[in-house]
Amino acid sequence: MDEAIAELRFNGQRYGFWQHVDIRTSVDDLCASVELAITRPGDGSSNPLGLDANTVAEVMMGSDLLTTVRPDVLRRLVDKTSHRISIQARSLGRELVDCQYSKTMSGLKLGDIVKRLCETFKVPVIIDAETTVVPSFSMQCEVPANALINAVRAANLLLYPLPSGGLILTQPTAAAPVATLQYGVNIARYEVVDEFKLRFSDYVIKSFDYSSDHSLKGSIKDAGIHFFRPMHIVADRYSSSIGGVERRATLERNRRLARAHRIDLEVPGWRYLDSDGLYKPWAINTQVRVIIPEEDINDVFLVGELRRSYDDKGADMAHLQVMRRDAFMGEEKKKTKRGTGVKGVKGTSK
Repeated sequence: MDEAIAELRFNGQRYGFWQHVDIRTSVDDLCASVELAITRPGDGSSNPLGLDANTVAEVMMGSDLLTTVRPDVLRRLVDKTSHRISIQARSLGRELVDCQYSKTMSGLKLGDIVKRLCETFKVPVIIDAETTVVPSFSMQCEVPANALINAVRAANLLLYPLPSGGLILTQPTAAAPVATLQYGVNIARYEVVDEFKLRFSDYVIKSFDYSSDHSLKGSIKDAGIHFFRPMHIVADRYSSSIGGVERRATLERNRRLARAHRIDLEVPGWRYLDSDGLYKPWAINTQVRVIIPEEDINDVFLVGELRRSYDDKGADMAHLQVMRRDAFMGEEKKKTKRGTGVKGVKGTSK
């Protein structure tokens, strides 16, 4: 199968053969980020691409849409014989990240709150989860992304970018692995990360019950941290109302405990071969089986962060940050034998 190249498409134009490509997507961010660069001969005395602040562009790989973006920064570095063009861009959810806004809503389901805020900023959104009523949701000159992420995490859901540039509100996937990756076969290299700084000895959530006019407090400990390292959180009204402060404290501890251990994988190519023999782009919120005999790892992990990169000095690479699904559910990890879990399907990367 021929290798496809990354292209930027907008206003009926197509630009490919970039010398540097970097595309990053995460379940923890509301927008994907893109960096493209190329050096050409000539003085480049004018904007050769026609990009402006209002341009909406698609980043393609062959017939596959990777993301839809607006430009953040356009740079042109010029000397007597050449000019370098570099573009930094993010998907359409960036307005929820950059802007500050005031809004009060009450008695709506979380899905309706997400939908209304996305409609305000013209960000397409898919609600793919049942959500409960949030008694009160209020922002005063705040970044919408912060408020949304706090409320979504408290509900054990994910809100992340799609290739269309919009968002999806959904659960961490429980689907079967899309591929099996094995070190020495289709994992070029890996890094096991234990990020101890994510963990705290005590988690204390403080809030206020406006209906009964009294303060609320919930707390829990991480038994694995034997020294005093507290995390005190003042819960906002909308997230503390979803399940109470005790549950919020437990979620915070379990999520951090799970996320503190992850694996970073580097695999050749931006696509994987699925069980039907078709090449598909890697995607976040999918599961993969990871086999690393040297680490006694043979288990199923969820792709939480994805970075696709290309440099004219090297090959196309995909960088997958994988964690156990409970890292996104806020569930305490169950002790099981290595290698147990969902049976994977055969797959290779490309």
